[in-house]
Amino acid sequence: MSEAPKTRAPETRSEARPPSDDALAAQRRETRLYTVLGILLVCCIVLMSNYLAFRHYARWDWTSEHRYTLSERSQLVLGELGSDVDVYLFLSDGEPSYTDVRELLDRYRAESSHVVVHFVDAVRQRTEYEALAARYGLGEAMFADGTLGADAAILLVAGDRRWTITRDDLVAVDFGVSEDSEGPRIDMRAEQAITGGILEVTMGRRTRVCLSEGHGEWTLEGGSDRNLSTFRDEMRRENLEVQAFQTRGAEEIPDTCDALFIVGPLAPFTREEAALVRDYVRGGGNLLLAADAEIDRGDLRPTGLEDVLRDFGIRMDRALVLEMDAAHLMPGQPDPAGPFLVTSYGDHPVTRALHELSRPSVFWVARPVRPVDAERATTLFSTSDQSFAETNISALVESHEPNRDDDDLGGPVSLAVATRVEPDGPAGDDAPEAD
Repeated sequence: MSEAPKTRAPETRSEARPPSDDALAAQRRETRLYTVLGILLVCCIVLMSNYLAFRHYARWDWTSEHRYTLSERSQLVLGELGSDVDVYLFLSDGEPSYTDVRELLDRYRAESSHVVVHFVDAVRQRTEYEALAARYGLGEAMFADGTLGADAAILLVAGDRRWTITRDDLVAVDFGVSEDSEGPRIDMRAEQAITGGILEVTMGRRTRVCLSEGHGEWTLEGGSDRNLSTFRDEMRRENLEVQAFQTRGAEEIPDTCDALFIVGPLAPFTREEAALVRDYVRGGGNLLLAADAEIDRGDLRPTGLEDVLRDFGIRMDRALVLEMDAAHLMPGQPDPAGPFLVTSYGDHPVTRALHELSRPSVFWVARPVRPVDAERATTLFSTSDQSFAETNISALVESHEPNRDDDDLGGPVSLAVATRVEPDGPAGDDAPEAD
């Protein structure tokens, strides 16, 4: 759950004042937050639906129109640079990604004079590379032909801070084989790595995401299907630090948490723990709640946070979303509970990147989450007109057949909502009652 921009009444000419430095800084932080949350959603969808999104090969492009045009996020980061960042490219011109990465770096320095690019072939310019390696603690790698090269593909330096980008950081390999494929496909993600590296060497500290634990949530550790270790690694490239935080029995959520993620809790939050989450958000914190549709004894398990969402203008219904439009179902998988495709995105900064990609997102076993006040909250994802949300879960579990009636929610069904919560505001006594 993220915050939407505030609206302000227009000032008269006599009252207008230039914005203060604090106000400009706050606007920049808010804009960066939106772009970061948008990237988070993109990564989530890519991780869940990689085999679908890249069924037909298309080289990664952070915009939808031009191969090398920098994304809005990169332009924002470069526009805020106040000092030089030295970028050393150590790839040899015979390496597969060299031409693309070099062209991309040319776009960076064309966008900002503070980006100073150095092209150092670590194979042919051994003396120059060895001097840089000794200065910055770089290593070497042995290639298949027996030659020695740099173990890093790119080095970014700003003052006394440095950040290395490997060859694996520049490309992602999709091993899913479709009918028209001839093997693994290479998907460029160099811009993500480079922009994240610039943030790493220029920002005071990383944005810290605290991942809730103690209620059966998805964790950062591997070894189970419910782990976010890959997601954590992806976020590191976005200059985000993801760390676990035990919310069960906690007395407060620390200010060092720039955002709190609660992903798939199996046990409900207690009234006291829910109050901590509510106070954290009303104190200016950012919350992302992703609730799994866990069925227990013919009903959906509660999260304990339903009343908190109600106070924020959001309703999470006890229902299961069923997509009845065959065009939105996966080939060979006609289950209306999913997986199914979502192509309708709301008009919000968080979903802007998804809209520009013009690709479907994949959902399955989802529950409806909808705004109760359109002026406060915005729908981010919606199903098709033919979908609905089944409220009689027990009957569905027993019969395994969709049976729409007047108690069900008609489509399109809202699947995700973003809202802004005014800090230290009223608790929303006049909000609609929770289901």
